[in-house]
Amino acid sequence: GWHIECSAMSMKYLGSTFDIHAGAVDLLFPHHEDEIAQSEGATGKPFVKYFIEGEHLLVDGKKMSKSLGNIYTIRDLEKRGFDPMAFRYFVLGAHYRTQLNFTWKGIEGSQNALGKLRAFLAELKGSKKHGAPLDKWKKKFEKSLADDLNVPGALAVLWGLVHSYRKSPEKFAPEEVKALLLQFDRALGLNLQKGKKFVIPLAIKTLIEKREALRNEKKWKEADGIREKLASKGYIIEDTPSGPVIKKKMEA
Repeated sequence: GWHIECSAMSMKYLGSTFDIHAGAVDLLFPHHEDEIAQSEGATGKPFVKYFIEGEHLLVDGKKMSKSLGNIYTIRDLEKRGFDPMAFRYFVLGAHYRTQLNFTWKGIEGSQNALGKLRAFLAELKGSKKHGAPLDKWKKKFEKSLADDLNVPGALAVLWGLVHSYRKSPEKFAPEEVKALLLQFDRALGLNLQKGKKFVIPLAIKTLIEKREALRNEKKWKEADGIREKLASKGYIIEDTPSGPVIKKKMEA
């Protein structure tokens, strides 16, 4: 009955043949094979062009189960101070055909990477109209996605563009780089331009300005002292070519 239900729903809403059928790897047999047999037996047409059967997500190297108490929801991540998009970034870091092991350290790394991407995007401002051609980056990105949805490879292309810009910003037109990154994000769905904003208290802003003044005077020790003071108050400061970027520390 379960197999028949899926074939019936597919035909009703998607037609006799459709492009992509998703599901977990444990559904390959018997569920997906039965769907194919039933549907093609009934219509005489190909059922699905591509099956995307994803591997399992583990937690600390173990299968998720209620008995082990290792099942987490997006709400649980948010309670710990994580952006839900950090989990999306984490999942995109592994090919769908490979198992992925969830750890809190791993999701923390993903949140940091996502924050750096958003900060970088916010820095991309300038009047330069034409820079180095970006076609090669676009083609590499599309080639990765076309290679059995190699999203980790596509992410690597995105970061390659970021690092190249960091290395030689004078060669690029900031607005063109920004436009291409947002085009990449249409496929990745990380909402890079829609990061959560927070209000920086006046006292924190004053400390940041004081630190910048000390850095300009090359008083590195005193500036580091302010960095530590900011950290104790729950703020992380990152120095970029466009100036300091302030972030909230994640909750433990």
